[in-house]
Amino acid sequence: MSFKHAFIFFWVPFLFFGCSQNKIENHKTKDPSNSESFIKNVDAATFKNLVDSGQGIVLDVRTIGEVAQGHIPNAHVADIYQRDFMEKIQQLPRDKEVYVYCTVGARSSQAAKILLDNGFKKVYNLKGGIIDWTRNGYPIEK
Repeated sequence: MSFKHAFIFFWVPFLFFGCSQNKIENHKTKDPSNSESFIKNVDAATFKNLVDSGQGIVLDVRTIGEVAQGHIPNAHVADIYQRDFMEKIQQLPRDKEVYVYCTVGARSSQAAKILLDNGFKKVYNLKGGIIDWTRNGYPIEK
């Protein structure tokens, strides 16, 4: 097997599956003294109900360019790839639920873990991201 074929055989699947959404459905905090902290991956209908409840903070972790193409109304923006991401999430109130999303759910899954590790208690991740949100006909702003 040539080097080129070996590269394709071993690395292409890694790159493809490495960018897919995390399969963890529910992630509880590692701190056993705080059993009320969790991450829950939810579908678009459940996410919309949570957003409509007004009890939490909607957090978009996509790039500014992606956000400009359309975002969930009243979403806070904190690009997970930017240096100021941690600073931005530190400014959010920890006593509220956080409804986090990205394009397909992979970055928001990463962000959800970061939020949990930084003292947020109830974090909901939109499975399928804004793609699933718009597929269901839910509103976006530009």
